[in-house]
Amino acid sequence: MQADFQFLMGQRFAASPQVLADLLPQSVLGRAQQGHGLFVDEFGTSLRFPEATFDRVLSVLEQADPSLRGPLVRQRRGAMLSGFGDWLLAHVEDPALELVLGGQPLFGIGFLAERKVETRAFLTGLVLAGFMDDWSHREAAMYQHRRTFSGEPFHIGGGDILIVDRERLELTGLGDTGRIHFDKEQLRTLEDIGVICRDRHAHYSWPQFDQAYFRRCLGDGVCDDLALIGIGAQYGYDALLGAFVMDAIDTYDKYLLNLVWGGFDTHLAGRVQRHFRDREDRPLVDDRQILDLIHFAAKRNAPAVNLSSSHRRLIQFEPHAKVPTLLNHWRFLQGELLYEIKLGFARVPASEFYPLAAARLDSAGLGVKAPEFFKPGK
Repeated sequence: MQADFQFLMGQRFAASPQVLADLLPQSVLGRAQQGHGLFVDEFGTSLRFPEATFDRVLSVLEQADPSLRGPLVRQRRGAMLSGFGDWLLAHVEDPALELVLGGQPLFGIGFLAERKVETRAFLTGLVLAGFMDDWSHREAAMYQHRRTFSGEPFHIGGGDILIVDRERLELTGLGDTGRIHFDKEQLRTLEDIGVICRDRHAHYSWPQFDQAYFRRCLGDGVCDDLALIGIGAQYGYDALLGAFVMDAIDTYDKYLLNLVWGGFDTHLAGRVQRHFRDREDRPLVDDRQILDLIHFAAKRNAPAVNLSSSHRRLIQFEPHAKVPTLLNHWRFLQGELLYEIKLGFARVPASEFYPLAAARLDSAGLGVKAPEFFKPGK
């Protein structure tokens, strides 16, 4: 684990080393569970550790760096999110925002400090991304959009993030609750026996409590890359950055000390919506806009897409690229030459992905120039 962490820290990212040290153990966890990266034996055979956890990873990493103790990492991640949320809500009426907090770019990401953003556009992207993973909105999207762009029945998977009593959940033997389907009756039973917490207003903190994802509908979800591209195409660069920041929040939110019901991303999006309801008698983002985004970005819309880049991948400079992946997406929307990179966990070539994204945009009435790529060696 230490070698894999150091390998990742040695890659080029658009974020500061201090922030990466709190982010990348999450990537090490995924690679350990899936047998990727340096998790191979001497013959190159994949070694999987499905029982690995975030805190077990940190228990190894802290031996070389005591600042990577689990509670410290969780505390710093939470402080970064709550600090951003407080700052954003204090400046929500400003016409423009400089994405700098405490003298540093948000989440340590340099390109966020390069320009001011128009506040309403930034918040629009933030709210859209904050609700696109919410199960009630995904379920509503299937009623609103019965068909894919090719006319096939539209379907999307999803679930709820709920707060659980860690010890009681472990005693159930359910394992990964994201891999099996739970109906309302089953969730109610888990509430009755104290596994799932009922009180949305109580204070919950790790390690007694934790968040768990309960799948409500089997099937593929949303391609985050397509969601970001769709938001950028319809609402502009500032909205794209807002959606990207919410994607970062959704990543850091997975492992905190103090837990927020439904996840910090959905909670913050709801706070923004309530502010505009109180001030303007209507939310900033209409539900229809959220449902349209979910439909547009669903992996199993047409043409189908089999990738979704993590936050780590979005801020990484892939080999031979002079911009991180997120900014390659913006180049695509601007009709500029693109870097031939590989995308997401599935490592899909850009020359395959961007034509699919262009087809989606055409179907949504948001057509862009056909993607063109730098010639090798440029």
